[in-house]
Amino acid sequence: MSPLRKFFVIAGEVSGDIHGALLMDAMKQLDSTCEFTGIGGSEMEVAGLSSLVPLEKMSVMGFVEILKHLCFFKDIERRVLESIATENPERIILIDYPGFNLRLAEKVKRKYNIPITYYISPQIWAWKEKRINIIKQYVDQMLVIFPFEKKWYAERGVDVEWVGHPYLEEWKSTPKSDLKSQLGLDPEKPLLTLFPGSRKQELDNHLTICFDATKKVYAEISDIQIVLGLAPNVDIESIQIPENIMIEQTHPRRALEAADAAIVASGTSTLEATIYGTPMVIIYKMNPLSWWISKLLVKTRFAGMPNLIADRIIVPELLQSAASPKAISKQIIRLINPGLARDNTLQNLNNVREALGDGHASSKAATLILGKSA
Repeated sequence: MSPLRKFFVIAGEVSGDIHGALLMDAMKQLDSTCEFTGIGGSEMEVAGLSSLVPLEKMSVMGFVEILKHLCFFKDIERRVLESIATENPERIILIDYPGFNLRLAEKVKRKYNIPITYYISPQIWAWKEKRINIIKQYVDQMLVIFPFEKKWYAERGVDVEWVGHPYLEEWKSTPKSDLKSQLGLDPEKPLLTLFPGSRKQELDNHLTICFDATKKVYAEISDIQIVLGLAPNVDIESIQIPENIMIEQTHPRRALEAADAAIVASGTSTLEATIYGTPMVIIYKMNPLSWWISKLLVKTRFAGMPNLIADRIIVPELLQSAASPKAISKQIIRLINPGLARDNTLQNLNNVREALGDGHASSKAATLILGKSA
């Protein structure tokens, strides 16, 4: 019997959990002796991960919020280093989540000198570009998912591999009417999906705004169906949800794919909506101090991934004070009703989707990782 090939994998967010699970499955298909320890969520656990800490405890965002949780993260860092010493994996695989993972990469390299793969680049092209020095010094293999990232790194002297975006490999084009039927909805009526985020602070900041916006949309489109897509780990008992809004926690991404339009918190879900061909309004609100700091530091012109990839506004962004119920509802009505605005948005989203690769990101990444480790 072949000896086990041990890998230590860390994902700190729901999107990283999904990508990590796909990568782990692809690695096991290539080599059944692969074994995984680290940090991840339910998707990675199903794929075989033994996780040190529940994923939801890692999901903290914003400068002020992270400062409040410093002691917690230092304790997790200590536990991770102890586990790596015990497991002695042949490679560390870090998935996005740069605040924690880049700091850990330095400590792992100094203490154990274990090879490190970084799968899904931190968005250092948006802010904190100096982090590229950590990557140059401590990361052995960089695998990126956006085509512009390969060029960006090459211009700065870093050799990276572009594998494409992993969301594409799960996606198969399905009529929205069929998806609505699968969710128990009327396939003939328009659907608005709310995707306010998975972190508690995102829900606190976005839910009321989303609910108030839907009232205005409902006043204009009386037969509209509204679904609130929430991650399975979100506790809905503490949320007051209007009676005309259906909750979808079992298949939240299907609700986003089925939608004729969506209100989506800035983040990876905006890319999912792009792949699904769902016109969206991107929103985000955060702690005022965190917002002020981010405005000073962030270098990109846009917040949403579809706009970043297209390098222009193809879907509306309503951030901080601009994210009012009136402004959101106005844009949703414009995007959900048939017409030129909707047609142009659908074409632009399709163009972005076609630029994201061939749908084999995980298998390409797995081949590169296992080849590097061999």
